Amino acid sequence: MNKKQYEAMRRKLMDEAQGLLDAGKVDEANAKMEEVKALDGKWDAIAQAAADFAALNGTQTAKNPMGDMDEAFGGEDGSSDDDPKIKAWKSEEYKCAWAKHLMGKPMSDSEKGSFLLVNEAYTHTTKNTSIVIPETVSKGIWEMAGEYYPYFADVTKTYVNGLLTMIQEDSSSEASWYEEGTKTEDGKEAFKEYTLGGCELSRAITVSWKLREMAIEDFIPYIQRKMAKKMGAAAGYGVTHGAGEKAASGKPEPMGTVTALEAEEGAPQVAEYAHGTVPKYDDIVKARAKVKSGYGAGLAIYANSYTIWNKIAMIQDQNKRPLFVPDVTNQGQFRILGMPVKEDDSMKDGEILFSNTADGYHLNVNKEVSMMTEDHVKERTTDYVGYAIMDGNVVTNKAHALLKEAVAAGA
Repeated sequence: MNKKQYEAMRRKLMDEAQGLLDAGKVDEANAKMEEVKALDGKWDAIAQAAADFAALNGTQTAKNPMGDMDEAFGGEDGSSDDDPKIKAWKSEEYKCAWAKHLMGKPMSDSEKGSFLLVNEAYTHTTKNTSIVIPETVSKGIWEMAGEYYPYFADVTKTYVNGLLTMIQEDSSSEASWYEEGTKTEDGKEAFKEYTLGGCELSRAITVSWKLREMAIEDFIPYIQRKMAKKMGAAAGYGVTHGAGEKAASGKPEPMGTVTALEAEEGAPQVAEYAHGTVPKYDDIVKARAKVKSGYGAGLAIYANSYTIWNKIAMIQDQNKRPLFVPDVTNQGQFRILGMPVKEDDSMKDGEILFSNTADGYHLNVNKEVSMMTEDHVKERTTDYVGYAIMDGNVVTNKAHALLKEAVAAGA
């Protein structure tokens, strides 16, 4: 079965299901939709096998920050804003057509053309029934997610389809000067290697059919905001507390920075302050000192709202002056010892993370966010499922330090 055959079979089944619904035969329509799901599952297996074969049979190249879309739509150089498919994807017309598809509203002939142009051009490697999210909506989802979870927003990101192996220098012997004629000694370098695979990120929101009747200009921000909170929460957790391949759920997760620091033998990058107390000036300095020289530029502090206002905001120096002061360069923000303090809900109560995210963490996006829908006739609701594939890992522990509250005695 090829893609055209699959699409024809699916279209036929969906038409039959619609006819049964129109006739009021709900049970028969549900049975027909189960056939659609079975067909989708069969095609997913075929598409995944084809994608795996392609990954083994060729080399992977880095994508631009627009992920799969520009590469799928562009010419040999990867992308072209002059390409009609790229123009359609970035257009307001496609955004409107996409919204109408999600809302079950009829499209104009022009919108139908734009919708088909974009979605038939995009080669899906996982869920071939997913719908391409418009450029502005996709950007908005991740920008909103970054506002809720700034650690995720700050990490270095690449867009490579398939496995990505990274080699990073972790330490280096000191360079020396030599007299003329003196043999140069071999340096002692330590490297670490890690492979970023594909961790599936999928989150769903359920909307009643009555709510779906809102105006398009209201519906798009509503879906965008809901999906940003859902996917942002998962992405934010992944880069700070993800368990890697040893996740309790059995499904792979990105390796979180906090997880990596606590798992390191002897936990040299982790410091503690007394349980039930506010960290002292000495505790902050001790933790800051654990970050290796060279990572100071770009260093920031990440903590959740409880920790910021009940712990960090209360810290004073040895002269009883508060360390937590307003940032004169960024209204509404605060700093401590010159480092910006960022509120991130993925952090746990009592945790204070010092991190140079740009140099210390790498996230690879295998597949940009797409969206699928599923109607529930009896409940009169629709599920909107956002789906993306990404993986991340710490580049070097020396770019981070964790200050956390000690466990209570006897706990």
